[in-house]
Parts: sequence; C-alpha cells; structure tokens
Amino acid sequence: MPGAMSLKAIVTPASDPDLVRMRDTADLQRSSILFGRLPLEIRDMIYAECWKVSGLSQHVFMQHGHLTHSPCVLTTNEVDERLEELQMMVENQGIPRGSRTRTLGVSDKWTSRFSSPWHEHWRCEEEMKAVADTKDTCYGYRRPRRALFLPILLTCKRTYLEARPSLYKSVTLVFTDLPAAHVCLARSPFTTTSQLRSLAFSLVLPFETLHQHRLHLNPSTPAGPWAELCTLLSDLVRFAALRDVTIRLGISSNSAGDVHCMHKSDAPNSGHEAPEVRSWWQVRERWVLSAVRGMLARHLVVQLPSVEPTYRRPEWSRPYNYPEVNGDGNGKGGVVPFRRLERYAVLPPMLFCKDGRVEVHVDSSRSPPPSSSFSITSFTRGPGRSRDTSIAATSDLEDTGKDGKRVTLLRLSETVKVLISSLRPRETC
Repeated sequence: MPGAMSLKAIVTPASDPDLVRMRDTADLQRSSILFGRLPLEIRDMIYAECWKVSGLSQHVFMQHGHLTHSPCVLTTNEVDERLEELQMMVENQGIPRGSRTRTLGVSDKWTSRFSSPWHEHWRCEEEMKAVADTKDTCYGYRRPRRALFLPILLTCKRTYLEARPSLYKSVTLVFTDLPAAHVCLARSPFTTTSQLRSLAFSLVLPFETLHQHRLHLNPSTPAGPWAELCTLLSDLVRFAALRDVTIRLGISSNSAGDVHCMHKSDAPNSGHEAPEVRSWWQVRERWVLSAVRGMLARHLVVQLPSVEPTYRRPEWSRPYNYPEVNGDGNGKGGVVPFRRLERYAVLPPMLFCKDGRVEVHVDSSRSPPPSSSFSITSFTRGPGRSRDTSIAATSDLEDTGKDGKRVTLLRLSETVKVLISSLRPRETC
C-alpha cells in the first residue's frame, strides 16, 4: 500500500559541519573593508539583499538522487490559470454542463500542466526546466543560472558563520512532495534544520496516506509519511526556530496515485476496468489533520480544497470536515484549531488517455432536490382525533456510492423520530 513504508531511511544522514572548529580556525580579517569597517548590522543587510535577488522562496526537490533548489515564481494570492483554461476548453468544445465525465482534447503543453507534480507551482517547474535548458552564450554549453546562496557561503569561514543564520531566517523552503521533505528535514543535520523559520508545503497525497495514522491502530505499524512529517514539524516548532508553516493539501485521483491525476493505460472501450476516482469530499479532514498536534497548530496555516454540495457527497460526512471559512480564517460555527484555515478552488479528477484525450470527472451540483430523500406529510383531522401520516421515501444508492445503504438507514431513523414526535398528543386550545 502506498505510504505504508517509513520515509526516514531514504538516504544516509548528511554530515554535520564542525562549527566549533570553524570558529576557532576562522580568520577575523580585521584589515578588510567588509569585516574591519562595516558593522554587523550593515553586513546583515548586504546578506539579506543577496538572498532577495536569489529568491526568498525556494523549491527543494530531488534530482538525480540529490537535493537541489529552484526559485518559486508564484506570487501571493495568484489564481491558478489551469482552472480558467479548463473552463474555456469545456465551453469551446461544446461539452454538456450536466455530464459528470467530460472528454476533452488537450494539447501536450496543457496536458503537462494539468498533470504537473508541482501542482499549482507548475509555472515554477516550467521556469526551472527552461533555465536548465538555456545555453551559456560565452562557453556554448548548458549551464543553469546559479543563485548567490552557495557562492556567499563558500567565500570564507567567517562569511559562512555570519551569513548562514541570515539565510535560514529569510528564505522559505517550498516542498511539493513528501520524499524531498523527509530527506531535507529528517535526514539533514539538526544544526541546519533548527535555524529554519518558514516552510511551505503543497502536497497531493493518496487517500490511504492521508488516513493511515487513523486507520492503522497497531503500534507496530508505521504511522505513515504524513504523520511522520507532522511530528517532525511539531518538534521543529517546539525545540527550534520554526515559526511559520503553510500546508496545502490535495488528494490523488486514484488510490495509488503519485500525482493528482491518473494516466489511463488503455483507451476507453478496451475492456479494462477504469481506475477508481477519488475526490476531496471523500476525505475526512478532521481525521487527516489530527496528526497536527502541540504547538504546531498555533503557527500553521492550512489550505484545503473547497467542496461544493454535490449529489455524491453524503450528509454524514459533514461532521468529519471543517466548515467553510470566513474572511478571518475561522470556520462558520466554530473556531478552527489552527492559526488560519483557507479554502482554494481545486481541479477536478482527470484521466489521461494514450490518444491524447483527457477525461474530466465532475460531480453534478446539488441545485435540485437530492434523489435520496425522505418527506413527511401530516394531516390533522381535528382536536383529539388521530392523524394520518404518510412517508414518501426514495433512495438512489448509485449517487451515494458504497455508503448508500448507511445513508439511507440514517435518514430513515431520523424520519422515524420525526414521525413518532408527530404522533404524540398535543394540547388543544
């Protein structure tokens, strides 16, 4: 099952630099202009400008078995362009709005954007690839653009000791997958992770990984990579300098998905069974975020997909989810246990076929009355006389999925309670 194995043993731990020895052997360079004449406050301002030029938000990801980084070009409150493009494709290709499965013809460029493993940071991925593919005009070979982080840290020992705290204080590390986060945070020396101030995560995980710490109660079973990450972040907040954490969650369309979309191995009508499609309304948000404990919740900003009422979303799932949020980030009807809760518009589940077509799965909106419903009509014939009560019940197990019988029984019990209360004698004036 995906996520059943712990991610703590992906790579060997990195070596911890001997800071004590570096301080003892570092040359003070009192005769230089930088260290001899400029005060520490001015030097910190110089370091901060270097970090700003290189990018204050840096994506950390695995490449060829090693950690590397790339600047984040996503601006604050930027709307995902893929949502608008998908809506335009549906309108231009004349797809009926009421259909749940819509087959679209999508170009290779937008197919890669819809299936990007960097999710809403797909422009950052394209920028990273474009920079890596550019050729140096002087030497004629490919050389990616380098930031100023490593050159400044490698200048000398004193510069390394002074600029390192300023670097981790100013830069926000952005992760779009769990393995890279575990390699960077769990396997790096504590002298490095203890200085981090700000982290951001954009994770699209399988259903089993999100609920693994709640569905497996055996102590010998690993809690899962998601719960391990929350425990690690809680320790960094409690014992280190971490003060700002943003986690954006999504669900993979299939149970074993590596990204938020699925690739259909066979074309439709090939006789193969289509993979299971997962949507966010199936996730129990309170179960998932129960892995967040301790002081981490006070410094955590949670971003969850917004779920519109649909036919497929049963009523019993609402108590397991957080309510909609107001402008201040608090849920309607109660205060959320985090610093702030935000909702964002999410792409619908997609199936990518080999012939270039994309199947978009959209749940119908609940504008008309739902198909699974119970109604009670009471007729009073007069004071002291019995009343006839008729019950009209209709159910559609196809819309409620596997839990359709359970939903029907729950609603039937509620109907019986109302019926019993209506049969009790009333006081007449």
